[in-house]
Amino acid sequence: MATVIVEKACGCFRNSDFEQETHFDTIEEALEKANEMCIIMNEDFCHKHKFRSEYVDGNVIIKMEMNG
Repeated sequence: MATVIVEKACGCFRNSDFEQETHFDTIEEALEKANEMCIIMNEDFCHKHKFRSEYVDGNVIIKMEMNG
């Protein structure tokens, strides 16, 4: 089992339909979902932050950085 965890939830994330923690049967499914989430968040959110996924200890962490 693998989990996608959003490390920090900004206002845009809290107002979205995404969950801060989502569980998957395989790491491949978790990586695919995390990458999809990052693309959507980077394209559709307010652009104050940049999101990227990182594999850490069997889970996928979505990290948030200030943009610019």
